[in-house]
Parts: sequence; C-alpha cells; structure tokens
Amino acid sequence: MKACCQFDPKWGQVEENMQTASKLLETYKKEDMDILLLPEMAFTGYVFKDVQEISPFLEDCETGPSVMWAKTQAIRLECFVIVGYPQKTDQCNYNSICCVDPKGRLLHTYQKAFLYETDENWAEEGPGFVSTDIEGLGKVGFGICMDINPYKFKSDFYACEFANYHVQEKTDIILCSMAWLKSRDDPVNSTIRYWATRLLPLYHKAEPGQHTIFVACNRIGSERGSEFAGASCVLDITDEHITILDNLKRNTGVLVVEV
Repeated sequence: MKACCQFDPKWGQVEENMQTASKLLETYKKEDMDILLLPEMAFTGYVFKDVQEISPFLEDCETGPSVMWAKTQAIRLECFVIVGYPQKTDQCNYNSICCVDPKGRLLHTYQKAFLYETDENWAEEGPGFVSTDIEGLGKVGFGICMDINPYKFKSDFYACEFANYHVQEKTDIILCSMAWLKSRDDPVNSTIRYWATRLLPLYHKAEPGQHTIFVACNRIGSERGSEFAGASCVLDITDEHITILDNLKRNTGVLVVEV
C-alpha cells in the first residue's frame, strides 16, 4: 500500500505543519501502508528568497525536525517514510528528501538534481539521479519536483532525462516529493497528464511485463504568490499503458493505494 499525505503547509510554521500531518495520519496503524510519501519541503514551506531567509530552517540529515518526524512515523506505522526538507551540510545546502525504514533508520538522503528557479535562491544541485535496491521494495528511485522536467527548461523537452535514467536502471518504484505549481486550467487533470508525459520513456521502452510504479505527493494551498496544484497520485506504467490507480484533487487528505 502506497500512501501520500497531501496538505497545505504554512510557511515557516514547522511545528504546526508537523502536527497537521500527524493529525491526518493518526487513524492509520501498522500494516495500513508500506510506503508513506510527503511533499517537497513538507514542513518548512517552499518559497524562500535567499540563503539568509532559509537559514533558520536548514536541517542536518539525521537529527533535523523533518527527519526525526519521519523516523517517529516510520516506527509507529512500520513503513518506509519519505519527507522533503531543506538540508545543510558542511559544504552547501540542498533541497532534499530522507528515506527512513520501518525501524526508524535513515536509509538514504536524496538531493534534488534539477533545481527550479526558487531553489536556486539558496540550494546547490545534487550529484545526480538515484535508483537503489531497498530490501522489501525492490529497485527504488527518488525525485523532487523539477527533476522530471527538462534541465533548467533548456534541454530538449523529449530528452526526458529523469525517465530515461530510470528506464536504464530498471527502477521498480519511483517516489517523487512535489511542490508543483497550479496550471491555469483544470489543474488536477492537466498536472497528472503532464507528469505522465514526462514519464513516457518508461512506457515506450518498458520490457514486456515490466511495471514501474510512480508515486507523486504534492502540496496544496498558496504561498507568497505561488499556488500549488495538489493532484497527488499513483501511476502504474507498463509497456501497454499508463494507468492512474488513484489520485487526490486539490484537497487535504491521505491517499492510500493498493498496488
């Protein structure tokens, strides 16, 4: 069971946002899900103008509040938990996600490789896309929002760098934390269609019988002039079809999908 927790984080209100997510999840228990995915920069908010402004919210990869929240929920639910947060290291800052296992152990920290213009105000590019073997899940890939777009919106639209990487790696599950902006028309359907378009190499180049599960958890609400699309979803991609297994609209909620 794959789960997305979609909500409207309030800018800079880390504790309040963690309480909101915890409240949404409080009725769920062990064995209700095996993966829980939250949005990009889930508890801090997303729109920061510079390094100085985001500095109070930067976290280390083991003991920061977002990672500790993920560890607590992973143990409580006995599932893998993935949460987006702004990461600080000795060298630089990254827009990152943590992946915590059901025993509360940090398995992986992924840093966003393709930065959106808002990220460029304070973050550095990560070292590159990732697909890694995780016991109990298979080959797992991570992504953060802009990663699925053309690099800096300058590369060939049909190069599909992210999707082609995961074709090559034969990734089983792709987990993407999003802070995806609302489109002008029909934001939910157009957003999911666009994500599917960016993943077409996984359909065109899939081997017979191969499935790739794509899970996207977006946020909703407005923040400092930016409005977010929601549309968290789970897609099943094979050589024959791209199927929307289920999705949320522009509402607060938890999406749980059996795959």
